[in-house]
Amino acid sequence: MMSLSKKSQISLVALAVVGLAAAAFYVLGLPPFEKRGKIEARMVCESLGDSTKAASTLETVLPKEPKYSFRGRVTGEQVTQQSNAFRSDCAVYGEEKTLLSVGTLVMETQSADSWAKYSLEDGDEARESFAAGSGGFITADNTVAIQVPCAKAGTLPGGEYSLRVVVDLRSSEASDKVRQGLKDLAVEAARFAHKETDCNLPSKLPE
Repeated sequence: MMSLSKKSQISLVALAVVGLAAAAFYVLGLPPFEKRGKIEARMVCESLGDSTKAASTLETVLPKEPKYSFRGRVTGEQVTQQSNAFRSDCAVYGEEKTLLSVGTLVMETQSADSWAKYSLEDGDEARESFAAGSGGFITADNTVAIQVPCAKAGTLPGGEYSLRVVVDLRSSEASDKVRQGLKDLAVEAARFAHKETDCNLPSKLPE
């Protein structure tokens, strides 16, 4: 039987060491094998609606991070108490940065064009519309905004009021699946707010 040369033996040992190192990196979740953190329903902000559904959507939408954390709040009163102070916010963080933000507030109803320019803050001509509320938009850089009918004229001073929902993914690249997930998050946040603030106009949100 032919024995291996000393050079071949060294090469095999080196390959074994590299293989063991790679396996260790994978098990420990070290670069380039970082494990994706788990998003559990109990972690999700209240303002995103059904927590199980939101957690599943977020798994699709968010970039891979070894750990996720959430910070959210819901404040203000119902519009039927003659208050337009309702506000909800949710921020999702990775290890070192904000990954996603979702905000909802009550504001006077505007035309679709005026409202979109105000909400998206860029007059982005590349934005696409989609059916949600009285108008939904998503921009090329993955910001979603929806205007949702809320308070009839006479409920609050100044006329009719709507909810403004904005979802902002801090990433310039996203697949069609991710962009659909962002729309879904916006719709569910709007649905939560519409119920929470006791709106007295139909939401016009998709089922």
